[in-house]
Amino acid sequence: MIDDLKIPEGVGQTALVVAWMRQMESQRPDALFQDPFADVVLRVIAEDRSFTEVSQMVTRASSSTREYPAYFAVRTRFFDDELRSAMGSGIRQVVTLAAGVDGRTVRLDCPPGTRWYELDLPDMTAFKDALIAHSGLAPACERRGVAGDLTADWSRALREAGFDPARPTAWLVEGLLMYLSDEVGDALLTELSALSAPGSRIMLEQLETAMLGEEGRPSRDRLASQGARWLSARDDLRPWLAGHGWAAEVYSGADPRIGHGRTVSRLPACWVATGTLTGRADVTPAA
Repeated sequence: MIDDLKIPEGVGQTALVVAWMRQMESQRPDALFQDPFADVVLRVIAEDRSFTEVSQMVTRASSSTREYPAYFAVRTRFFDDELRSAMGSGIRQVVTLAAGVDGRTVRLDCPPGTRWYELDLPDMTAFKDALIAHSGLAPACERRGVAGDLTADWSRALREAGFDPARPTAWLVEGLLMYLSDEVGDALLTELSALSAPGSRIMLEQLETAMLGEEGRPSRDRLASQGARWLSARDDLRPWLAGHGWAAEVYSGADPRIGHGRTVSRLPACWVATGTLTGRADVTPAA
């Protein structure tokens, strides 16, 4: 039990369902990755009576999303591989936006000198910091938790934590954009691009637009039961990223080229993208 630990509400609680999916993947004999931090997160929630309601929410959501784990396993492995590639190319500054309870800072093999910023809302950052300290897991890099609001002046908080825009950065934007409006998502990419030095890499995910129509209704209903909802989707990730200076490759979440032999269900229908900054955006980051 961790004294004074508070679980974030709304979108933050969807991260706990993803943690369950990562824990379940880790238990497979053919697992695409191992995530010991997900096990820590779920064990703490299950053992603390004050989290009974949240634990029951995770159980209900898990039982109604049995077709989802293949996608989340493939998504996780895709971004793992892209992050390893970025660090293998010499990048030593990594930023995860809306980091939630992602465990990569304790489970990926990071080269010496890697500094990894995990930015999220203050309540989620405090929750994550406490869990990391409680876990006893050895850090794989220099992790810095950053409290910031991605709908406001988040870049100031990032730079105050030591982020250097002159250094190439690997950006991870996973499980975030669909919870932001189109306008906020555009502003976030503009700011992120302005903070990026040449050679920076980006990895991101967004819903297919069909998920905001009738096809996506079952998924949206499940999400509403967790206190969250999708606000945006787009099918033009490649030109959207190109307009901000990124040369990107985009894949459907069900694309067998990234599936490692897994069959991914149609729901949720998402895109995953990876790109390199080839031209500096003509925007000055907020001071």
